[in-house]
Amino acid sequence: MTQPTVVISLDLELSWGSFDHAYGPELLQMGRWTHDVGVPNLLNHLTRNNLCASWAVVGGMMRSSLPDVSKMPEVHFPHFPKPWFEYVPKAGDEALHPEWFGASLVEMIRKARPRQEVGFHSFSHVIFGWPGMTRERAIAEFRSCAQIARELSVPTTCFVFPRNSVAYLSDLCDAGFTCYRDVDEMPFRFQSSKLKSVAAALADFAGVTPLMVEPSTKEGLVSIPGSLMVRYVGGWRRYIPDAMRMRRLKKGLHRVRRAGGVFHVWFHPENLYAGRPRLENLVASFFDELGAMVRSGEVRCLTMGQIADEFQTNTMAARTLSRGAASATG
Repeated sequence: MTQPTVVISLDLELSWGSFDHAYGPELLQMGRWTHDVGVPNLLNHLTRNNLCASWAVVGGMMRSSLPDVSKMPEVHFPHFPKPWFEYVPKAGDEALHPEWFGASLVEMIRKARPRQEVGFHSFSHVIFGWPGMTRERAIAEFRSCAQIARELSVPTTCFVFPRNSVAYLSDLCDAGFTCYRDVDEMPFRFQSSKLKSVAAALADFAGVTPLMVEPSTKEGLVSIPGSLMVRYVGGWRRYIPDAMRMRRLKKGLHRVRRAGGVFHVWFHPENLYAGRPRLENLVASFFDELGAMVRSGEVRCLTMGQIADEFQTNTMAARTLSRGAASATG
């Protein structure tokens, strides 16, 4: 059992995350606001509480402009018949298109203290497990992320699959990554994805206590499931009472403090935009409470990479001990 630990992973996308579903002025405005306001505010809430997070960033936004993508294998998703980079500006840079590019944000995150983890959320936010995706494109995405990591001198530790659609794990491992965020562990099990979504929404309305998770090994990678996604407050989700949202977060903190394990909270910085500052205020309150618990020594706050490294170290130590015991009795 992992000692009481909270992990925060953030899916940073700007406009890359939703253009295939809802491209238009509102999406671009949300991306620009996230670049100019959302990320700096969120980073401030973390650092003033001495907390670290794993920032899973879309690789395409980590440079100041779009590189040559002409040789990247195309995807053919039924819901998006256009070329995948159709809407991404081919000319211009972060100064002209901050809704798409955020090299300065990555540098801001890297310079923050306590040290934050810069991970990857694919190169272009393709959905790895959906029909229309190919292994060739998956490998190209992983390799592009690894190339950016080398350019920026950041380790290839954590990876978060867009829309939590996990696939091609062995190829991700071959690209040099260490760990990934696995699908959320839920207090109920359904085969239907629609039923899972409905049940997850009802859990928010009811303030159900989230599950604590444990890392494990899958296809050479450390799997770190999610515990709780903090939903944005647009659409029907705006009707989820803030009191119930905060109740779930507090229940998770209290459970991890008592029982141990990992309380893995995640959300998108872009989600702070809708209904602002409603969700930012809630997240800030959660960080304040978590920060107090960390300062008192009740829980730890670690990145995905730190959890993976600790898990691998403990696993190797256990194997060595087991081999030693077997030799002694042999």
